[in-house]
Amino acid sequence: MKTLLALLILAGALIVTGLLVVFKPEANEVVPERPLPQVEVVEVQPESVQLTVKSQGTVLPRTESDLSAEVSGRIVEVADNFRAGGFFRAGDVLLRIDSADYEAAVAAAAAELANAQLALAQEEAQSEQASADWSALGQGEASELTLRKPQLAQAKARTESARANLKRAERDLARTELTAPFDGRVLRTQADLGQYVSAAPAAPVARIYATDRAEIRLPVTSREAELLETKDRRQRFVRLRKANAPGSPVWVARFARMEATIDPASRLLYVVAELEDPFTPNARHPEPLRRGQFVGAEIEGRSLSEAYVLPRYALRGSDTLYVVTGASTLETRQVRIVQSDAEQVVISSRVGLPPDIEPAEPPETTGQGGKPTLLRSTPTQGLQPGDRVVTSPIAYYVEGMPVQLMADE
Repeated sequence: MKTLLALLILAGALIVTGLLVVFKPEANEVVPERPLPQVEVVEVQPESVQLTVKSQGTVLPRTESDLSAEVSGRIVEVADNFRAGGFFRAGDVLLRIDSADYEAAVAAAAAELANAQLALAQEEAQSEQASADWSALGQGEASELTLRKPQLAQAKARTESARANLKRAERDLARTELTAPFDGRVLRTQADLGQYVSAAPAAPVARIYATDRAEIRLPVTSREAELLETKDRRQRFVRLRKANAPGSPVWVARFARMEATIDPASRLLYVVAELEDPFTPNARHPEPLRRGQFVGAEIEGRSLSEAYVLPRYALRGSDTLYVVTGASTLETRQVRIVQSDAEQVVISSRVGLPPDIEPAEPPETTGQGGKPTLLRSTPTQGLQPGDRVVTSPIAYYVEGMPVQLMADE
């Protein structure tokens, strides 16, 4: 009885299973849609751009020289500002050398001149008397010696020599006072009170520099130099800031010149910026600079009437951009880059590739029916006003792929 019941249960289970298999519901097939890549774009328009070149340099005075004694002697007086960092004005006496010997030399030269003038006066009188005597008693033409002309010339020469010696002695006496040749500051001193100094250029007593003007030599590459060369003669400027100092004030210097020689070691050119009165407090500058101050510079270069400015991260590779077409597909554009840095890139508005770039031949592939199909892989050249340039990163890129703008969500 139990065996029959088990067989009936098993048979019923098989029947139910078979019915479920036979009458199972049909599943609907759903093809998943691949989402379109979303991109951010910026619509470009040509604009006027002032090109600049960044560099760094050291602030140094335009005039810096050694101060040397022109006469020898012992230093008997030193000015209070004759110390490293001291300010002075043109004509200020910085130190004095013992003048006793030079005063004596002036007195001796003056006496020598007086004797020479006396001898000249006597000789002139004798020459006049000789001329009168010959006119009264002589016959024929008198010789120059008879008329005492050589003696008179000798007396005049001795007088002039004595006068020159007196001027030299007076000049040496004046040189016992070392005066400042310009407004400036003392960089360092090499002599002090009581020291004996010699009239030798190789042994200066101090090194001084003028405070009226400073020059900053700024290295640039040959490519950057091309961006700075202009045909117009307008005055250009260089903005200076303290290097590695956020929030530094700005000094506006004048673009003075570009040196004509390329440094053979570094292969760099140098732009010279000129800054007036940089070392003293004045209303012209936010604060005084120091000699040897290291500064960053932004050099004003050429002006472009029409160019495109884009974020640096919009550039793909060295000279390629992705542009969204009117059909919301991606297109590659190859552009001419005028200037680029870590933040932005300036692109020429001129359509076309540079002469040294040739477009590659498009690859050939097989389409439907085995017929060859050309894929468009050669980039379109340049940008046009209103083009939408992709600025967001793209995980993968296929020419002509459809995309969706993030603003269209």
